Amino acid sequence: MPPDDQSEQTFNATDIASAVLLAATGGLTDAIVYMNHGHVFANAMTGNVIFLGIALVDQQWAQSLRHLVPMAGFLLGVVGARIIHNAPVRRSALLVLALEVVGLFCVGMLPITFPQLAFTAIVAFVSAFQVATFRRVGRFTYNSTFVTGNLRMVAEGFYDRFFADTPELRSKGRAQALKLGAICFSFLLGAIAGAFVAPRFPAHAILFAEPPLLVTLILVLLSHPQNTKRPKRHEVVPGRH
Repeated sequence: MPPDDQSEQTFNATDIASAVLLAATGGLTDAIVYMNHGHVFANAMTGNVIFLGIALVDQQWAQSLRHLVPMAGFLLGVVGARIIHNAPVRRSALLVLALEVVGLFCVGMLPITFPQLAFTAIVAFVSAFQVATFRRVGRFTYNSTFVTGNLRMVAEGFYDRFFADTPELRSKGRAQALKLGAICFSFLLGAIAGAFVAPRFPAHAILFAEPPLLVTLILVLLSHPQNTKRPKRHEVVPGRH
C-alpha cells in the first residue's frame, strides 16, 4: 500500500529517534496525569471514554466530569493544531512542538493545589498538538500517545516479514515491525518512568517530559524542512495527474 499523501498537516519523522522520543513522552505524561491528577488520562481518550461510560452507569456525575474535561481539551487541541497547520507559517510542526514544550513547562510549575480538572485539560490540550502533527515515521503511520494501532502494525509487519509473497513486501514488513515495535517499547519505558517520578515529585513530575520534547524539538529544527507550504489549487504537484 503506498504511503498516505503528505501535507503540512503532518511531520514525516524519517528519523526514528523523533518518533521514539515522542512515544516516550506520551507514555510518561499519561502515567503522571493518571497517578497524580484524578485517575484520568491526558492522551488515551479510549480509556477516558470507557471510564466515562462506567461512571454514567453508576451515576457518578463528578467522576463523569473528570473524564469529559480532558476529552474536551483534547478536541480543542486538535482544532488548535489544525488552525496552526493551515496558517501561512513555515515549519508548523516546529511551532506546535514548541507550544507543547512551553505549555507543559507552565503546568509543571503550578502548585499541587492547582485544580486537577484544569491541569488535565491543559495537558490534554497541548498533547493533542503532538498527536495531530506527528503521525508518520518514514513510510509508516504511527501514534505517539497510545499504542493500539501501533501494536496492530507490529503484528502485521511480523506477518509480512515471514509470509509475504515478494522480497519487497517482506523487507517492508520487517522495517514496519522493527520501527513500530521500537515505538511501542519506548511508550512502555515512558510509562514506567512516569510511574516512577509521579509519587516522588507530585507537583512537578510533568516537567520530566521536557527533556525528550526538547531533544525532539532540536531534531525537527535540524531536519530538512518538509511540506512547509501547501500547493495552491492551480499549482501542479509533481508526480500527480
